Amino acid sequence: MAGRVLTIGTRGSALALEQARRVRVRLAGVNDLRVVHTGGDRFSEVPLGEQNPAGFFTREIEDELLRGRIDLAVHSLKDLPVRLAPGLAFGATLPRDDPADLLLVRPEAHEPGDRLPLKKGAIIGVSSQRRSALLRLFRPDVSIMPIRGNVPTRVDKVRGGDFDAILLSRAGLERLTLEVYPLIAYQLNPRRWPGAPGQGVIAVEVREDDSEVTRQVSAMNDPATALGVHAERSLLAAFGGGCHSPFGAYSEVGREGNLVVVAAPGSGGGFLVEHFIGANLEDARGAAEAWVRSSRAPLGTKEEEWLCRPAPPWC
Repeated sequence: MAGRVLTIGTRGSALALEQARRVRVRLAGVNDLRVVHTGGDRFSEVPLGEQNPAGFFTREIEDELLRGRIDLAVHSLKDLPVRLAPGLAFGATLPRDDPADLLLVRPEAHEPGDRLPLKKGAIIGVSSQRRSALLRLFRPDVSIMPIRGNVPTRVDKVRGGDFDAILLSRAGLERLTLEVYPLIAYQLNPRRWPGAPGQGVIAVEVREDDSEVTRQVSAMNDPATALGVHAERSLLAAFGGGCHSPFGAYSEVGREGNLVVVAAPGSGGGFLVEHFIGANLEDARGAAEAWVRSSRAPLGTKEEEWLCRPAPPWC
């Protein structure tokens, strides 16, 4: 297998290509990139709630991998279904980038406040049920509208006045080093506003029976990231939802113990954000999973000192 040229499959957006480039530079030898168009690309203006979201951004890439037309696939981990297609496996999870969501606000809609710095009734562009549910929890007065398109397109839409603000992943802006001026950027605390399971992580998917590619790819795996991602995705599986469900999870090791934060609909209505602390991450995950599978009653989680603060620069 020495000298084998590997073909890397990816979506064609600027962000997806940058993620594939990061994987490519970690692989030895000469490797090719192949762009694969997914349902998420073909129907880029249709709200996710009107589509079948399972594998919406990944199915066609996985099909190419199973057929042997590509040797590995690069994804934003949060887009992958909870259960991979039969015959496929995780080859690596790269070290996690910042998992936080960002709020980008037009100056005309900016109004400092104790929760989110938005004027009353502001129109917010949102691309997921999780973000919509968190907005309703923290700012029930705002108007929520669906937004689609790649990251630069979404930023242009709010810059142009289609929306007063948008929510999106900080990791995407960092990877693209995208300038957002004159928008005002705020970072949301993942301990109070948890992201999608696996947010901020680039994942490499391989065929289970391709031992050579698995060996090469495994060298770039970050064990700490893999441990946290496993905890978050197992909670999503326990919830019984897909990657676009109204569900958030965030894991953290080493800061005041081992922490898992879960955002999910409560059994009595409303949307809850709860904290679970354990002697190790598995203990914290186990307590969180028991709650997710049971009544999901409010536990009275103590709020952190901040929800939203000016975002540190990324470019």
